[in-house]
Amino acid sequence: MTGLWSRLISRMAGNHACDPLLSAAVERSVYRVEPRLKQIRGFPGRYRPFIEPVLARVRQLATSVPGPVTVDTENYIRDPFVHALFGSPEDIRRFLCSTQTMRDHVARHGAGELYALLSMRRTERTVFGMEATGEVLRRDVAQQTVSFSDHQLIGLAPTEAEARENLLWYLFDRYMDHVAGGLDLLRAEQQRLVQQKDLALARLRGVSAGPRVVRQKELDKVLAQLAEATASLDLERLVDVFEVVLSHPEDCLALKAHSLAVDAMGVIQADAGNHGGARLDFVDLLERDREPRSVVLVHCRQVLAILPAERLQEAKQWLG
Repeated sequence: MTGLWSRLISRMAGNHACDPLLSAAVERSVYRVEPRLKQIRGFPGRYRPFIEPVLARVRQLATSVPGPVTVDTENYIRDPFVHALFGSPEDIRRFLCSTQTMRDHVARHGAGELYALLSMRRTERTVFGMEATGEVLRRDVAQQTVSFSDHQLIGLAPTEAEARENLLWYLFDRYMDHVAGGLDLLRAEQQRLVQQKDLALARLRGVSAGPRVVRQKELDKVLAQLAEATASLDLERLVDVFEVVLSHPEDCLALKAHSLAVDAMGVIQADAGNHGGARLDFVDLLERDREPRSVVLVHCRQVLAILPAERLQEAKQWLG
C-alpha cells in the first residue's frame, strides 16, 4: 500500500510538472509578487500546490462571466441590456473607437470582429421624476435609477476563446497584486520601524541615568518589532505568507449576480411589465479592497462598421 501511495503521489507531481498552464501561472505569480522567490529550494514544484487552486478559481470565474453580448447600434435598439449600458448609440461609437486599448488591438489584429471584457461602474441613485398612475400624472416622485459609467475594455481578442483566456490571466494578475500589496505593507512597516529605531537611538544619547532606563525600554521594544518585521520578509518566511494568502482564493475574487427591472429611461421598476420595462441580469466582479465592477463579455462584429459615415475616413487613417 505504501508503494502504491508513493507511486500515486509521484504521478500526480509529474502531472503538475507537465501542466503548461500551471507552470506558466507559477512563473507569473513569482514575477509579480517577489522574483527572488525563485531562489528558494524546491522551486517551482514547491509553489504548485499554492497556485493550483488560484488558477482553478480564476478559470471558473473567466468561464462564468456572462456573454458575449453584441454591442452595436442595432443591438442598442433591440436589446434592453445593451440599451441600459450606454446612454446613446453615439456613446457606443465614441467608447469603442476612441480608446487606446482599441487602437492597440487594431494595430495587432486589424479592424475585424473582436471580443473583450467590458467592465463598468454601476450606480443606483434616487432622483425625482414624473410617474403615470392610470390617467393621473404625478410629479416629483422619488425614483431609483441605474446607470453605468467608467467603461473599460479588457483582454481584447479576435475570438471568444482567446478573450476568456485573456480574462483568466487578467483575474490571475489581479489576485497576485493582492499578494504583492500585502508584502508592500510589510516592507513599509519595516521601514517605519527602522526610522523609529533611529529616533529611539537619538533620544537615548546623552540622557541621564533615570530617563535612560525608560528610553532603553523604548528602544528594546522597537528593536524587537523590527526583528520580527525583518524576519517576516525572509525568503523562507515569504513562502509561508504565499501559502496562507493563496489558501482561500474565493475571499479575494468572486462574482455576484443582480437582477433589476428597468425601463427605457433607466428607472428601476417593481415589475418588469410596468412601463415597458425589462428584467436585466447584471454580474459584479467583487475584489477585496476595490469597488465592485459590473462585467460582461462583449462582441463587436466589425470595428469600422460602428462608425458613422462622416468619421469613417478618419478612422481608417488611425486604424492604418
